Amino acid sequence: MIELTADDVRTLAELGFMALSRGQGAKAAAIFAGVQAARPAQEAGFIGAALVDMAAGNYAGAVKTMRSLPPTDTQQAFLAMALYRSGDRSAAREILLEVMQTAGDRPDTALARELLGELEGANEPTLR
Repeated sequence: MIELTADDVRTLAELGFMALSRGQGAKAAAIFAGVQAARPAQEAGFIGAALVDMAAGNYAGAVKTMRSLPPTDTQQAFLAMALYRSGDRSAAREILLEVMQTAGDRPDTALARELLGELEGANEPTLR
């Protein structure tokens, strides 16, 4: 069995996000499955898998994946994104407000702020 370093796993996750951003969902899903296998206790592979689900329109799958993780500000922000995409704006809004209060100066706050602005200002989600 090949042992992957933290840098290896980080690089794999980045490749998965790049594949997803280029519309290569199947490749991204395979990469994130590898990240999950290499680091099952970390959330990156699961968040990536949820984003693959969202890109494919499987919002219920994304919500289920995000709810399977222990709560962190990052997990909550992406759960809110999945809930918003699924049409549950009320639950998404509540979670985003909480993330903005607890995440401090971390990137989770910026994501929550952006999603909340989108939720409150747009009729349809624009982040896909």
